[in-house]
Amino acid sequence: MVSDRTHPMNDEILSAFLDDELPPERVGALLVALREDAPGSAELRDQLTVLQLIKDAVGGVEAPDDGFTLRILARLRAHRDARP
Repeated sequence: MVSDRTHPMNDEILSAFLDDELPPERVGALLVALREDAPGSAELRDQLTVLQLIKDAVGGVEAPDDGFTLRILARLRAHRDARP
C-alpha cells in the first residue's frame, strides 16, 4: 500500500471517497491522482481496491463466484507444471 509519506491520499481520504463523503474539491484531486499517467496511480488504485474489499467484507457483501477464480488458478498451476 501507499504510505502517507509517499502519497498525499491516505486511507481516510480514500475511505471518505468510497463512502461518498469526500467534498467535491477533494474528489477532483483524487480523480487526477488516480489517472493512469499520474505518479503512484497504480499503487493508489490498489489501495482504493483493498479498502473497498475490506468495506465489503466488513459490511457482509458477498461476491458471487461462478468458479472463475478456481479456473484461473487451475490454468496457472497447469502452466507452471508444464514448464521444463
